[in-house]
Amino acid sequence: MARLLLLLLSALPISSFAEMYDAEYGRCNKLTTVDIVDCVGKAAKSWDRRLNESYQALLERTEAAQQGSLKTAQRQWIKYRDANCQFYASGSGTIVQVEAAECMRAMTKARTCELQSANNMEGRSSLECS
Repeated sequence: MARLLLLLLSALPISSFAEMYDAEYGRCNKLTTVDIVDCVGKAAKSWDRRLNESYQALLERTEAAQQGSLKTAQRQWIKYRDANCQFYASGSGTIVQVEAAECMRAMTKARTCELQSANNMEGRSSLECS
């Protein structure tokens, strides 16, 4: 099972997951900066809820020997996401608010899609991840 999970994860097109400023962002980008940040932030929260659901589902399905690795990977990924998005937030100007919010949304969506694919033996995730 561990080899299968590694094989599935290594076969995923990770680069396609990590797209910032996709169509979901586009639906928010017709507003003021404050509204964009709010809209993207709400989308990020929605993806975060789905991320937690996907993580729990994969954790329940994973063999006991793999659970520690998955927990460690998830903790490390959260640290990476937060540090990466802090990079965007630490710039100057009002655009950094949009960039940081979009970073959080895009990275959380990407991880959600990755976990959904890993939890599905065929490597498929939801249509929103395609």
